[in-house]
Amino acid sequence: MGHKEYELTYKDKASVGEVLSTAAKPLAALKSSREESTWRNILITAENLHGLASLIEMKKQGKLLCADGSPGARLIYIDPPFSTRLEFKGKKSQKAYKDKTVGAEFVESLRRRLILLKELLTDDGSIFVHLDWKKAHYIKVVMDEVFGEENFLNDIVWSYGGRGAKHIAGQFSRNHDIILWYKRGGRHIFNQLTVGRRVAKKGSGFKQDESGRWFKTSPRGDYTDESMEALEKEGRVYTTRNGTMRVKYFLREDGEHLVEDKLVGDVWDDIPDAMHLSETEKTGYPTQKPEALLERVIRAASNPGDIVLDCFAGAGTALVAAEKLGRRWAGIDSGTLAGHTIEKRLLTIASTKSLDDPKKKYGKACRPFDVLGTLEHSGENCCDAHGHTPSVKCRYDIDDASGECVVKIERFSSPGSGLKGMEALSSVAIDFCFDGETMKTDLFATAAELEAKGYELRFPLESIKGEVLIVFTDIFGHEKWFVGELA
Repeated sequence: MGHKEYELTYKDKASVGEVLSTAAKPLAALKSSREESTWRNILITAENLHGLASLIEMKKQGKLLCADGSPGARLIYIDPPFSTRLEFKGKKSQKAYKDKTVGAEFVESLRRRLILLKELLTDDGSIFVHLDWKKAHYIKVVMDEVFGEENFLNDIVWSYGGRGAKHIAGQFSRNHDIILWYKRGGRHIFNQLTVGRRVAKKGSGFKQDESGRWFKTSPRGDYTDESMEALEKEGRVYTTRNGTMRVKYFLREDGEHLVEDKLVGDVWDDIPDAMHLSETEKTGYPTQKPEALLERVIRAASNPGDIVLDCFAGAGTALVAAEKLGRRWAGIDSGTLAGHTIEKRLLTIASTKSLDDPKKKYGKACRPFDVLGTLEHSGENCCDAHGHTPSVKCRYDIDDASGECVVKIERFSSPGSGLKGMEALSSVAIDFCFDGETMKTDLFATAAELEAKGYELRFPLESIKGEVLIVFTDIFGHEKWFVGELA
């Protein structure tokens, strides 16, 4: 091996070979959506180091393919813990995750995962790592080592604003995160993006040509005389009163406003943080990121049908945005609350707003996905191993007049939640033909939908094909399963 010009060293740093030998643990199917498909999106509820090793085995076996047949993930986005020394909880005190790893332990923990993530990328894939001021500069050095300095693409500043420093802080307010973007090597996917800036026509300072088209001008810069002649034939040259030639850039009209399309650069100051999310997008999961942020990342670095991977899935924003934008996806998170939050967002995606046009409904259900877990983890939600199983009282009837099965929830409680009755209920899912092993969702209802219907679910009697599984889930992600005959 050649001599390295410089190298990052610290206590307990593992060799690349040691990291790549991480054992892939067998995955068991826990849940699934009903529809069959040649590709099924993947949500793994397990510790992500072994989850990543399992995905690498899937890639080797040809089971992790983009729509064009490329093995691996075209795009990886991760939003790991920021080494804050804090414990994060949901809006109703649900345990989300602990961020207690610090120092060299934090650096090495993330480095090991970055080594595995590199193996999961397609040859033309790239990775975005979302951090803040505390550890971004350490991880930049790590990524230079893992991916190569020559594969560094951007240091993106997400300037979300809105958070001022205390008067006595003695520092400038910290109003941005840092997103490091690296490619695996060689070529990579990049789709140039623009954002529209709306300004009122009146007093805008923009000009109109003889055809009524609005435009702005810029200096000719590096344009040659030949290029300027070509632009003049296209009507894109403006000559000032003193004879200076400038280049025209036309603007779009929107009623009484003009829309100026500007290229997206490496400072993103047009996307507010999660404090400003709409009520329909908020999940209550801590450190949730806006869909608009992930939409930009996914549009820029992948194409429809490509696999998007997030191994710190959290609230599932990357997976939800990927789903809406027609990408395949794979996600990993070990937290019960994270898994439940992601499933709930995916299963209710038909009622969310479209990223392409916020005025329109998305109008289509999520594609099939499997929830997988390592064998030692797979029982967490399915039994009372931790003493957190909700208590449910239901009545099951057949409405002969309508030919419907009726499930009426009469009482619900969640041990240790401190919440009264139905306040702790999050959702109900039903499998009309339970195979005794994997839960497949045929009907899903959120707490809000259940409340609107008097906590009553109805479905046609002919829907039942065998034993029925009903899964009641509380706001912590804990579940109560009922299996039996309803008909």
